[in-house]
Amino acid sequence: MAKVLFGVMLMMVATAAAPAQLDSAIASAQQLATSGNAAAAITAYRRLLPQTTGVTRARVLDALAVLEIDGGDYKRATRDANAAAVLFAASGHLTEQANALNHVGLAALYAGDYERAARTLNVAIPLSTASKNYSGLAEQVTNLANVDFFLGHYADAAANYDRALQITDAHAAEAWTARRRHLILVNKATLDQRLGRDREALAVYRQIQAGTTNLPPNEQAQVLMNLGVLYRHLGDPIKALQTYDQALGLFSLQHSTEGELAVMRNRGIVLALDLRQLDAARQTFSDALDRATKAKNGRQMLQAQLYRGETELRAGTIEPARADFQASLDAARSLRTPEEEWKALYGLARTELRQNDAASSRIHLQQAVDVIEKIREGIKVPTLRSDFFNDKRDVYDLLISLELQQADVQRVFDLVERSHSRAWRDLLGLTAPITVSQVQRALPAGALLIDAWSSPVGSALISITRSSADVKQVAVDEAEVRKLADDLQAGPSPDWQSVASRIGEKLLRPLPPETQHVIVVPDGPLSVIPFELLPVSGRPLVQQAAVSYLPTAAMLVRRAPAQERLALPWTNQLRAFADPVFASARLDDPNQLRTQLAASAGEAKGIASEVGGRSVLHLGTDDRKAYLYATDARAPLLHIATHAFADENALEQSRMLFSPDKGSSSAEYLFLKEAYALPLQHVELAVLSACDTERGRVVRGEGVQSFSRAFLASGARSTVTTLWRVPDQPTAAFMKVFYHHLQRGESRAEALRQAKLKFLRSGSQLSNPHYWAAFVLTGEGLQPIPRAIRWRSIVLIAIAILGVAALWIAAARRRRPVA
Repeated sequence: MAKVLFGVMLMMVATAAAPAQLDSAIASAQQLATSGNAAAAITAYRRLLPQTTGVTRARVLDALAVLEIDGGDYKRATRDANAAAVLFAASGHLTEQANALNHVGLAALYAGDYERAARTLNVAIPLSTASKNYSGLAEQVTNLANVDFFLGHYADAAANYDRALQITDAHAAEAWTARRRHLILVNKATLDQRLGRDREALAVYRQIQAGTTNLPPNEQAQVLMNLGVLYRHLGDPIKALQTYDQALGLFSLQHSTEGELAVMRNRGIVLALDLRQLDAARQTFSDALDRATKAKNGRQMLQAQLYRGETELRAGTIEPARADFQASLDAARSLRTPEEEWKALYGLARTELRQNDAASSRIHLQQAVDVIEKIREGIKVPTLRSDFFNDKRDVYDLLISLELQQADVQRVFDLVERSHSRAWRDLLGLTAPITVSQVQRALPAGALLIDAWSSPVGSALISITRSSADVKQVAVDEAEVRKLADDLQAGPSPDWQSVASRIGEKLLRPLPPETQHVIVVPDGPLSVIPFELLPVSGRPLVQQAAVSYLPTAAMLVRRAPAQERLALPWTNQLRAFADPVFASARLDDPNQLRTQLAASAGEAKGIASEVGGRSVLHLGTDDRKAYLYATDARAPLLHIATHAFADENALEQSRMLFSPDKGSSSAEYLFLKEAYALPLQHVELAVLSACDTERGRVVRGEGVQSFSRAFLASGARSTVTTLWRVPDQPTAAFMKVFYHHLQRGESRAEALRQAKLKFLRSGSQLSNPHYWAAFVLTGEGLQPIPRAIRWRSIVLIAIAILGVAALWIAAARRRRPVA
């Protein structure tokens, strides 16, 4: 009995001692991992596995998985994290089960197994929600967003990044949120960069850069790497390389294979594409490919081959380039990563062109376009689509240049229309593709559509009338176009004539004799000049036809709302805003602005005198932005005479100025983004009589991001805007003539043409196009505006009726027989 009791006591002592020794061994392994000695930590943890069971074994396995992910051993990481998740589930530890599943998802993400990553993370997220593990939940939702990002599901990625940010914001007082928020913002900025929104990404980095010292080295390195990508996009490859080197040092200290491979890839891109150090770039990508292959990292293998192919192509070694592009295409299709798929197809197409195989090149370019279109269709959030074609327009351009050789007008027209203003078309619901025959049916007799395409690989004009359609390749000298725009903006000068003549000779052919109206869809550099002053057959185009502009030919086929021919005299016809009064301005110097709009109130009053119906004038202190949102004073004409500023570098800063709201002395601003939400569905014509309202940042594939487009997207049928600042006195005189012709029932484009001709033929300084060519009509130009009957017309009609009645009574009396 005593032996038994003694044995039991020995077992109890041994059982009590073992956990203490095990805890010490686990702590030692954790210390090795924390110090950066990952290999020793992995060995220590693996030695512990035979000694552990249950939750303790699960924790050791999960710690191993984290180290294996960092080392690029994704197969073992997946096995160990899965085993840990099973043990945690059996013990009812939901939080740790979710964290282990998150590590399974992370290993799958890095290995390029996106389907498994998404499936696993979608199991982890409800577990974290149920256990109120908000730190883990934010991380898991972020990782799910990363999966969406790599699959090209950009709208889903954005939604999940926002969801993760909402989780951190809801728990802002907790210690974990600051670091997690930084990481989410880094990923969100990466998405902005992928969509071509570099300035938006830079704004995000400005939020997080000051706080990077609080992040672990791996995460600091990730911020630096992404910032390097941004520096490259913004035109500073040397700073990008310096930033990459800092990131590489941090990743190396942490033995992060994934991070090191990503930096190597980005360094190679700078060396190849920006600095033309092709041998160094080729070696960098080859080294990255070797390391990725050893780590069995499919995504990094794909990236290394894709960019090595680009390097070989630029070096002129075509066969190696073709082999790399084909390998990366196969990998992209296997991993189902559409972003890399279209890039590989584009690379193959260019190698085939170098080998004079235009037929195969055309096939691969069409496949690349199909992939791009599929990605884009998955982006349901309009704001994410606006810059989407920034880095993809090259694919369309090369395909258009090949299709031009076939002289198929419909095919070229289709591609040209698909290559520009797509996000803007979405805002108007103009999503269906259009055909040449649809445009022809929409054009009245005497109208000519000129749809322009301008790119680094060629330029062309598609000309369509009611009965004909053709396409002509043209030469666009961007420097010459910019010079003309600069000369016109600078002031009245004769220098514009010779430049305009050279551009006109290259672009425009003689008009069909019946042409009365030319509709231009500009593209690229052609967006900054008025076609009206380009000579055709020796005379400015404006002398031969009215001219209007469209962001896309699709506007021609949209259904026009029913119009009232004539409105009664008391009906609202005009709402005008002018002469803002303010003591200060947040973004501008008020002293420079106050004297520049002295004639704007007189401009508004002069316009009111030209139009029939009732005019609602918001002048001086009553010139308030808030009234733009009012729906109780609807009118077909909206006129705004104020200051406007087009910021071509920071799109969000483009703005129009109004008088302060009540209780304030500082000027109020309408920013470009806000203008897209104005209730203008009942506005037939919005005249933005302010400087630079047609200027803005030119986004490849979308065109000029201007107030004109914003007002059209908000519902206005057409706009008159300015390409440069015109002095306020000539502007007031010009507008009075324009509205006079509108009131006479002439079409909008013809009314604007008549005002321009009056200046052109004035024989005064105002004949210089500096004073009249700045005003451009965008949108509906073929129709007149609905008119209101003037009171004096009512009086004249009444007098005429009374006169007729009096004559009839007098005649009746003369016919009456005498009794």
